[in-house]
Amino acid sequence: MANKTGTNKGIKLIKKSNELIEARYKFDIWETRIFSTVLAQIGRNDEDFQVYRIYLRDIIKEFGINNGNAYDLLREAADNLMNKKFFLDYEGDGAERKKVYHIIRSVDYMTKLKEESKRGLNEYVDVSIDPDMKPLLLQLKAQFTTYDIRNIIKFKSGYTVRIYELLKQYEGIGHRKIAVENLKQAFEITEEYPLFANFYQKVIEPAHRDINEHTDLEITDIEKIKEGKKVVALRFVFHRKVAHDFNKKKAAKPLQLPFVAEPIVMLNPIETNDVDAIFVKFQSRVVGDFGVTPTVFLVALQGKNEEQVAQAINVTEDARKRGDLNNIAGFFIEALRQGFTNVATEKKAKAKKTASSVAKREAAIFAAEQTYHQAVNDKIRELTATDPMITEKAIEKVEKSIAGKFRLKTLGVKNPTLDNFRQDDVLREFVKMAIIEDYKAVFEQLTQTFEMQKAAIG
Repeated sequence: MANKTGTNKGIKLIKKSNELIEARYKFDIWETRIFSTVLAQIGRNDEDFQVYRIYLRDIIKEFGINNGNAYDLLREAADNLMNKKFFLDYEGDGAERKKVYHIIRSVDYMTKLKEESKRGLNEYVDVSIDPDMKPLLLQLKAQFTTYDIRNIIKFKSGYTVRIYELLKQYEGIGHRKIAVENLKQAFEITEEYPLFANFYQKVIEPAHRDINEHTDLEITDIEKIKEGKKVVALRFVFHRKVAHDFNKKKAAKPLQLPFVAEPIVMLNPIETNDVDAIFVKFQSRVVGDFGVTPTVFLVALQGKNEEQVAQAINVTEDARKRGDLNNIAGFFIEALRQGFTNVATEKKAKAKKTASSVAKREAAIFAAEQTYHQAVNDKIRELTATDPMITEKAIEKVEKSIAGKFRLKTLGVKNPTLDNFRQDDVLREFVKMAIIEDYKAVFEQLTQTFEMQKAAIG
């Protein structure tokens, strides 16, 4: 019997696969409360579902409910969930397909109380999840979204929870465009709001208000995208709040940032100060002149020394003077990675493979990198959601580093704030690098798997 309460300062994490967040289904607010409470009881290492017990007293306390017939509502919602389904649309075998999941396998609740003195002991519901839901909720390693249940406890609508989750998926990006028709289909309300104005007033506006008031996200703009006079899509622009106190207290709280967009990968860790120094010395040439992004340059620096970087710069300059380059940034990174000493060497290396084999290899490496980056993104998100102090410590480390000081000086920032580290791409990458460096052991297996995949590609 699972009935976890969570001891990490009230944090109760909900973890869902992105497939599930994108699925088609419709929950009312009580059904949402039950399902969310069950998910908050699932441990990150659980291999099987358990029977999840939900006490009415906990629901009342958690969601701030003051309703005399709350247990009746809880029981009714549990009954309804037995008939609810998730619909996942996908393509397979050259056709559009749909997979249907039954959500709840069984529920157990009180129907009649015989002894009033035992009311509190009996006012609970036991819920069992259908085993077919395992891939969507258990042992998730990639393509999932995590958030604290406290972000949604004050919502009055299941639609608001859905919109919050859809935005939370894109937290590291800060904006998301969603077709209106797709939203209505996902929420299964295609027939309820035929007029966009009604849909916007009844679904979008309340979600906008409640997300901004009660969660760790702030929606700054909702752009209405039109085809002719018809609104066909909404573009949500949002960011994580600098600090969010669930209890509305004035006391300071550890800060947390969404440093998960494109984390720095320390494939061959060397002293961080060496990387800092090399980055500072050559960033004006490599980033400013060649157009290499800070993220890519920092990744390429792993395991390289100053002489190797200088050599790659000279080779790139030589090739540019000869007019041999179509992509200066790409050439520099390849020269640094493969240790080219001159253009002739680079041409000779390329001549060893046909154009088709090169394309296949690059496509395979790109796919492996995408999978790896997503896995690292997910791990960083998981770490920072569990312990907000991780980000704060990483920022302090960056502020003391050579590269961090140099970047802040370049930006003209004397007293850096959290927004400085959120808004500047270079500072963001430094913070992500610091997080990964501090938790090498956590990322070691991901790195080894990626290296093995690259070695197999050849």
